[in-house]
Amino acid sequence: MRKPKLIEDYSSLLVDAVSPFGHSVVRQTAASAFIADGDKLSKDLDLALEAYDTAVAAVDYPSPAQTAQRDQLRQAVTAQLNRLAKRLNLDYPANEPALLSAGLTLAATTGTGASQSLAPATALMEFELLDGGTPGCLLLRFSRPPGTVQNLIRFTTDNTLPESQWEVAVGGGREREIGPFPSGTRVWVKVAALTGSTTAPQYSAIKTRLVQ
Repeated sequence: MRKPKLIEDYSSLLVDAVSPFGHSVVRQTAASAFIADGDKLSKDLDLALEAYDTAVAAVDYPSPAQTAQRDQLRQAVTAQLNRLAKRLNLDYPANEPALLSAGLTLAATTGTGASQSLAPATALMEFELLDGGTPGCLLLRFSRPPGTVQNLIRFTTDNTLPESQWEVAVGGGREREIGPFPSGTRVWVKVAALTGSTTAPQYSAIKTRLVQ
C-alpha cells in the first residue's frame, strides 16, 4: 500500500495554470483545519503570486525583456509551490487528509516504484457566447463540470495572434461578461474548467461573435 505524498516539483505546470492553481493552494492551505498555521505557511506563495499577477496585468503584449521577467516571476511561484509541498510532506508524513487539504497534488505510484505525475485536467467546459447586458460586452454562460472552482477564459479581437498571447480572465460562477469592445468588433473566445488540482487546462472549442 502506498504512503500518500505530495508532488514536490511543479515546474511542468502550464503557463495558464500557474496562477489559478497557486491561488487555489493558498486559499485551501490557509483555510485547512488539518494544517497548523496554514496561512503562515502559504504566505510566501501568496506574495510570489501577487508579484506575478501584477506583472501579467501590467502589459497586454510584453516585450522580450518583460516576458523574461514574467518567466522569472512564474518560476518563483512554482518554487514556492515546491517549497510548500516539501514542508507539508515533512510535517504530515503519509497523512492523506492533511496533504489533500492543501490543494496540492498527490504523487501517484505504479507497481513497486513511485512515479510523480500531475493530476489530469477536468472535463471540457461548454459555454454559450451571447450579447451582454452592458453595451459593448459579451456574455459567457458556462456549463461547469463537477468540481470546477474557477473558469479560465482566453479571448482576442485578433485571431492572427498565437493563442498563448490572447487575453486571460478568470473567475467563478456560471456567467461572466467580457469587454466592452467597439461595436462591430469580432471576438474569439475559448474557456477551460479548473479544479483545485488542475495543472493542464483543456480548452473548449473556440467560439466567435460580433459585438452589437
